[in-house]
Amino acid sequence: MSFVRAIGRRLALAALFVLALSLSVRSDEVAAFHAAVEEATTEYRVAMATLETSGQAETSAAVQRFRQAWQSLNARFVRPRPAPFADDPDYPTMFMQVDVQLVGVLLTIDIGNRDAARNGLAPIGETLARLSARSAPGAR
Repeated sequence: MSFVRAIGRRLALAALFVLALSLSVRSDEVAAFHAAVEEATTEYRVAMATLETSGQAETSAAVQRFRQAWQSLNARFVRPRPAPFADDPDYPTMFMQVDVQLVGVLLTIDIGNRDAARNGLAPIGETLARLSARSAPGAR
């Protein structure tokens, strides 16, 4: 009987180890997501600053770099979703909506409408802030 108990204990310890390891991986995934959101937020801020201080070509390039950071975030984290967004039905469509907004912003930059570009970028900043807050280390 002690042999059976020893095997049972080892199996229980192995199961706990696997559980702890999977939780650690999920935590690392959320940390990586948060870091990617922060990187995209930096590109967003650069695009906003460039919009206010530079011409069309520079602004378009800055928005393109932000769009690339956004698309990278999408490609890396849309599937599987990070834990804070596992049950969020709007999570996948949010990526598409922001990308469509960015295309609109690029078009308004091309026609020279700085105010429309600013208004198009503003809600994206709010989206980034929400993503950052939900994935922040203290939010878990």
